[in-house]
Amino acid sequence: MGCHIVNLKYSALRKKTETEIMKIAEELKEKVFAKESDFFDKLTNEWRGINANYLDSQGQNDYERAFLNILTEEIYKKLPSYKVIPFVKLNAIEEFSPEERAETTLGRHLEDIRGAICWSGWSDQKCRSKKCFDGEYPSGTEVDGLIIRDKAFCLLEYENLRSGICDNFMKIYRLQRLLNRPFESLFVTKVTTTRQEEGTTTFESFNKYIDRIKPMLNKLLEDWNVLEIVNLSGSERKKRFHWRP
Repeated sequence: MGCHIVNLKYSALRKKTETEIMKIAEELKEKVFAKESDFFDKLTNEWRGINANYLDSQGQNDYERAFLNILTEEIYKKLPSYKVIPFVKLNAIEEFSPEERAETTLGRHLEDIRGAICWSGWSDQKCRSKKCFDGEYPSGTEVDGLIIRDKAFCLLEYENLRSGICDNFMKIYRLQRLLNRPFESLFVTKVTTTRQEEGTTTFESFNKYIDRIKPMLNKLLEDWNVLEIVNLSGSERKKRFHWRP
């Protein structure tokens, strides 16, 4: 009997230790974005109800704020020791030093890096901001969310369009070189499963893109995850969250 009690105490202590060292993104995946969670239902329906009941359907769809509002509520409910600060404004940031540039970190030419990390067709004049590879934000910038647990933290970037996520990757890389402590990063984006002309779906092409650049992101970002909101406007059967890497 005494040995059994000791074993139970040891198991509880081990479980507590494992929870304490669990990554923030892992804990979010387990507690907030679990399959049995109603997060997806809220994301699909809550904004519609608010828009209809309070704004007489005059409000524009703002999936980013809807996501962050629901995420904040769910974290405070299920992970009360966490803090969430949305839309964090940052001061002006100077450009990379030569040693900090992605070319130095990866040992590759800038054109090769841009060709890989920028979404297909966006590595030239269509790029949202060519300065993202210079690391300069003269007017400052913004991080969509700061998630804090004790002394650990995770920076969150939300992107409605897959084509804009490369800009977010490079922004977080700039902050990796700027901040003097390690942190996690979580990139959230919407993905569909629409069939394309070449035969693959939009979901498949996006994940092939992540597969291609994963070794580069591992060097640039260190501790990162991508959360894909799959088929938000599709059928209930196809809606799901998909985590990378």
